[in-house]
Amino acid sequence: MSNLNKDLMAAREGSKDEVWAMMVKNRLEHLFLEDRAHVDRYGLHASAILASDNEFCYREQVLSLFFKMNQGEQLPIKALKIFAQGNAMHEKWYRLFKMAGIDVAIERSLFLKQYDLSFTIDALLNLFNEEIICDVKSQNSFAFKKSKGHPSGEKQVNFYLWALTKYTGVPHRKGFVLVDSKDDQEVRVVPVRYDKSKVVPYVGRLKTIQEMKKDFIENGVLPPRKCKNCDVKRASQCNMRDACFNIGKGRVKLSAEERKR
Repeated sequence: MSNLNKDLMAAREGSKDEVWAMMVKNRLEHLFLEDRAHVDRYGLHASAILASDNEFCYREQVLSLFFKMNQGEQLPIKALKIFAQGNAMHEKWYRLFKMAGIDVAIERSLFLKQYDLSFTIDALLNLFNEEIICDVKSQNSFAFKKSKGHPSGEKQVNFYLWALTKYTGVPHRKGFVLVDSKDDQEVRVVPVRYDKSKVVPYVGRLKTIQEMKKDFIENGVLPPRKCKNCDVKRASQCNMRDACFNIGKGRVKLSAEERKR
């Protein structure tokens, strides 16, 4: 990482104020690219497994278990800014939980080997001698006032309750979504009780992926493509596009270390 202070001092020499301000803005934004906090984990990601039928792709998930994501590409700075803002909001609530004397484990990343599943729980709170999952979400004030719950957050917490139970062998039945209205700082708590019926479709996806993984290892057969070509919108945003269509740097295998758990 380059020295920010040195870069900005060099840019200041002989530059007009508006030019210097633009250079400062660009340099500050570049810091998001240098931040490695967003490095990806190996394995299937819970968010991908929970995707809608229109977005979910078996081929993408199977490929992700063997090959690296598109090489030489970087997430847009705008997306990295959003991630950073979300992280800041999480940190606010973690700090408040600790101030309240609540025993909390934050950003707990776990790996369910049976399904090659990576999942990260925002906060695991010890309340009333029971571990409670908390997932922190933000909304603008318009969406916050319009809705009473948080469907995607509730689905995620319910799935995490299943995954954590599988991981620990101890039943986890309760959680909540902490919804933060980022415009006016209003807060809503949406309780979630484990509902097996709502998890069944996603567990089915995980089991099917394991069958497809075995078929690829033994027979070299991959699931069919969801996208007609590599230029359609979904493909252009897919992390496995290069491996799927064998373009760019193509299929770069994950090393044994990268796949190690």
